Amino acid sequence: MPSSSASDHTVLVIGGGYAGIMAANRLRSSLTTAEAARVRITVISPAGQFVERVRLHQVAAGTLASAARPLREMLHDDIDVVAGSVTSIEPVGQQVTVAVAVADTDGTDGGRARARARVLRYDSLIYTVGSTAALSTPGVAEHSHPLADPESASRAQAAIAAGSAGQRIVVVGGGATGVEAASEIAGRHPDAAVTLLPAGQLLPAMRATAQRDIRRTLGRLGVRIQEGSRVQQVQTDVVVLTDGATVPFDVCIWAASFDVPRLADDSGLATDSAGRLLVDESLRSVDHPSIVGAGDAVRVPDSVGAHLRMSCASALPLGGAAAETVLAQLRGQEPKPISIGYVVQCLSLGRKNGYAQLVGADDVPLRLAVGGALAARIKEAIVRMTVSGPLKERSKPGSYWAPRGPRRVVASVALPASSSSSSSAGVPR
Repeated sequence: MPSSSASDHTVLVIGGGYAGIMAANRLRSSLTTAEAARVRITVISPAGQFVERVRLHQVAAGTLASAARPLREMLHDDIDVVAGSVTSIEPVGQQVTVAVAVADTDGTDGGRARARARVLRYDSLIYTVGSTAALSTPGVAEHSHPLADPESASRAQAAIAAGSAGQRIVVVGGGATGVEAASEIAGRHPDAAVTLLPAGQLLPAMRATAQRDIRRTLGRLGVRIQEGSRVQQVQTDVVVLTDGATVPFDVCIWAASFDVPRLADDSGLATDSAGRLLVDESLRSVDHPSIVGAGDAVRVPDSVGAHLRMSCASALPLGGAAAETVLAQLRGQEPKPISIGYVVQCLSLGRKNGYAQLVGADDVPLRLAVGGALAARIKEAIVRMTVSGPLKERSKPGSYWAPRGPRRVVASVALPASSSSSSSAGVPR
């Protein structure tokens, strides 16, 4: 990496989600005046927008019109934005190829925008591509509405709004996203018949008392829970389970599992079997240290990240740590290992109820928890922090704080736990 006396330094950030905006803002606001004069930061994001993924269940239910906002509003004024999708990374040549949409001004393509390849070079690359809905189950893409992007959530909202009284709404998935979606939809549409289909136990990582309390709240909302419902296929109007049973629906919401883009794997970078970029304890790619990763699409060594789960609660502090690693490299220093812990797991159960469970730094639940309206207010405050925290980072690096992680263990590599929309790992100062 160039020293502080080197010429211009280009930093590309692939992805404009929680990790990406945090990394970009913290890096820019951490630069000295002299460094800022020579460091150029560009965020590459497909739609040029930031999506509050933890609010997509509200969009699907119709309690929120949109969870997207212009990415430009979330970033420091000196950070550039390229609206496009990275199709390949060339780690040796240190450049990426981006497919950007170009207006069809001459009418040769019927007025539709077309993609044009653009090559961007980098000195440092921050890999924060996030996660997507896993669509490997037959029929999911065609017959359900995955809660992973604003377009799908909006289509779910329209489908539910067009339904009649007594419409059957099936939510597949018994994690935080599924529970929040089912409760939000049931609260917003009390005349609908909402069924929640967890593949195994409902919220398996939570304490038995928490599971019991949440089941009761879901029951009061009229949500029917059918645990142990592993889906084999989604058809036009029915979910087929592996035991042959079927669950009919008018609208199907998919919140069962998440996947990651294969960009790192397709580009020849070291990845795990799921396609997550393999990084060291400082988030540097294990084979190309000019690439630093953060968020859902990164696999962190067990020694510092065995407890980390796919969530904004992990993505935000990981993004901040990625910025600090790049900053250290810029200054010719050895980056520090990450140390990220948790404080609370929060679930919204409609607009009026919630569940807030205190956890240790290792994300293991403690005995103290609250429910009802108080928990709903806590959850809403934390969700707002996932936006206000990165915004404050535009001018004050370290505004978003996360507790230190649990005691380090023998180094190996761990696969993050299943995705969750619950809680934030830290709070803005």
